[in-house]
Amino acid sequence: MREGTLSRWQAFSVAGVLLLAGIFLAAMFAAGCYLVSLVVVGIARGGSEQDFREDPGVVVAAVAVLLGAATVALYTVVTFRRRGRAAQHSSEMELWADARGWVYTPRSSLLSSRWSAPGIHGRTQATDVLTRSTPRGEVTSTTLGPGAGGARTRTHAVMVVGPRWFPALSITPTTGIDRVEQAFGGQDITVESYDVNERWRMRCSDARFAHEVLHPRLLERLDRTAMPGLCVLVQGRDVVALAPGPTALASIEPMMNLVLDLASLLPTYLSDDYPPLSPEVPRRERRRSPRRQGRR
Repeated sequence: MREGTLSRWQAFSVAGVLLLAGIFLAAMFAAGCYLVSLVVVGIARGGSEQDFREDPGVVVAAVAVLLGAATVALYTVVTFRRRGRAAQHSSEMELWADARGWVYTPRSSLLSSRWSAPGIHGRTQATDVLTRSTPRGEVTSTTLGPGAGGARTRTHAVMVVGPRWFPALSITPTTGIDRVEQAFGGQDITVESYDVNERWRMRCSDARFAHEVLHPRLLERLDRTAMPGLCVLVQGRDVVALAPGPTALASIEPMMNLVLDLASLLPTYLSDDYPPLSPEVPRRERRRSPRRQGRR
């Protein structure tokens, strides 16, 4: 459980309270509009309360007009506030990037739905994109999701591009759902360390590649990064670290150092087993078996 977050049942309780509060406020708002409509219609017609109660159509129309006007006003206020927060957020991100040698871009279509490894769900939006060139490679940080057809939550991803196209290898924290899947035959690559096997679930279509990558030095470097919910992915040419939630400025450089170290710890001889693909190979084909494609 992440420190400072709610449990699942606490989240459901809070959501239920907020829903009931919203329904109550909506009912009070509608009742207020109705009462205001009664007064306005009565004054406009110059009659008694009984006169306009006998003509409910006028009151209903007045209520509809008030509700519509209030909805438009509320939408306008919310939209302007949202745009203001977005502009302020972009300004803060840009100032942070300028002060630390990063380049900030609000969004990028090139990073959308880039990864599809087991345990790492595809997302359709990439925002708050930060890039930085280092002597060990170009690093990119971004917030992924949410989006239609992708994840419903946001994830902070930091990646570095490597020299070759590799099979998809995902390393994710072991959860209760993972243990159930493993009990029913779900894939779980194991290494010699019991603690590592208990903490992480490791999945890859090429077991030999996974065991070559998951050597003790790489796993020790991964364990030194104490970050709740951290996941690691090797797919195609990317080495990626992912953490739950939107981009956390304090986490960018620790995650950058992690992916650079992990990329440097990939066995160099693997490049001979997975030669580079021809530029003519479509992106969809690249996501399949790199070894088989390299032999074509």
